[in-house]
Amino acid sequence: MKPLFRCEIDYFPYPHLSQIYDGFEKLRKIGIIDVLLKPTIGNIAKPLLKVKVDNKFTVIYDTLDGFNWIHGSDQDNLKHFKDNTKADYYFKRSYNKHILDYIPDHCKVYPLGLNFGFQPEGKFPKDLKETVGDFIKNNCIVSRFYKKTTFFSEDFEFHPITVKKNMILFIARLWDPDEVELEHSKIQRELINRNRVEYIQACQKEFGKQFTGGLQRDSFSIQTSKDLVISDSLTNRKTFLNAVKEHNICIATTGIHNSIGWKFAEYVAASRAIISEPLFYEPCGDFGNDKNYLIFNNADELLSKVHFLLKNNEAVSEMMKSNFQYYNNYLRPDKLVLNTLLKIYEEN
Repeated sequence: MKPLFRCEIDYFPYPHLSQIYDGFEKLRKIGIIDVLLKPTIGNIAKPLLKVKVDNKFTVIYDTLDGFNWIHGSDQDNLKHFKDNTKADYYFKRSYNKHILDYIPDHCKVYPLGLNFGFQPEGKFPKDLKETVGDFIKNNCIVSRFYKKTTFFSEDFEFHPITVKKNMILFIARLWDPDEVELEHSKIQRELINRNRVEYIQACQKEFGKQFTGGLQRDSFSIQTSKDLVISDSLTNRKTFLNAVKEHNICIATTGIHNSIGWKFAEYVAASRAIISEPLFYEPCGDFGNDKNYLIFNNADELLSKVHFLLKNNEAVSEMMKSNFQYYNNYLRPDKLVLNTLLKIYEEN
């Protein structure tokens, strides 16, 4: 079969882009696209990937956590985006209606979808593999004694089946406000920390041994909430991935820059029932409240939504099926990338 697209990728190593690289490689392996990797220096602080499609369209895949292209307010960032973006198509992970008034001339902007990190398939330069491994070791819900085991996208996937032992999962990390300079960033981190601590305490009190949760061990968490810090044995990567699959109900909260965190995408990949704080950004495709997840705004609502799912096996099962379908139609790396290429094809 003749490839449908030719894609020249301005490649540089960045863990937030592993999902995109994996998608392109999977499509190349089955003959849907031709791929040319063009190593570039890139911006090591910003996961913005430029791809030339059919030697005609400049496409940017943006996996930033939010509107944070530069050091400044959301308004500063949106103005920067409008004035400095040069692309025909721009697919943004953290997409919402606020960006519509700042679309650059001759550019079309669409949601990219949820994001999570893993080892991409393919013969990428060694530095990408090392970067991904180091990032996961130092930043995700993993033990400081993490062993360099390779995880691919398939390791996150699971069938939409309920586990007989009906359990709830919420493992999180705290963010040190002193690590950022901008006042609004400090305030946001303080709110994230306060909420996560409150939710864990509420679930521990309400659900006891039916709840698995706590804070990732690091110096800031030990300093501020030592009693909620859990053992490294519960947070190494392999154990955490298994825990997601062994818990019917998984809880998600807003990340820094108002992002939808990687755990949310991991829950979807594992076809779990999800309870989440409201999403500030919009995933692509048919994804929504009461179908793929339930929204809560405070600890009381969280407990209420958990009780609802614990008492309604059918609701849990239907949500799991919806997330299984969504993953295979929109989030699975090859489908995520293919959907962007088909969008370009349909419009030209």
